[in-house]
Amino acid sequence: MARKHFEMNSDVRKLIDKYSENHDVEFSDLINKALKFYLVNQMNYKDVKDALNEADIEASKYIDEAMRSSMGDINRNF
Repeated sequence: MARKHFEMNSDVRKLIDKYSENHDVEFSDLINKALKFYLVNQMNYKDVKDALNEADIEASKYIDEAMRSSMGDINRNF
């Protein structure tokens, strides 16, 4: 996968630093989980399904799991 560049603002950096103090997680794992959570919750089910099907045949079997996982994350955050 091609690497993307982004600039993190200072508020996000502070939140990541604080989170890292309390949790043992790799930065790339944190970013991937956060982006997945955000994107899945911004997109409808069909778009998520289509994106994951197009991305990789193997990924298609995890579509429902990804959706359920994100819904579980939502429920824990409320």
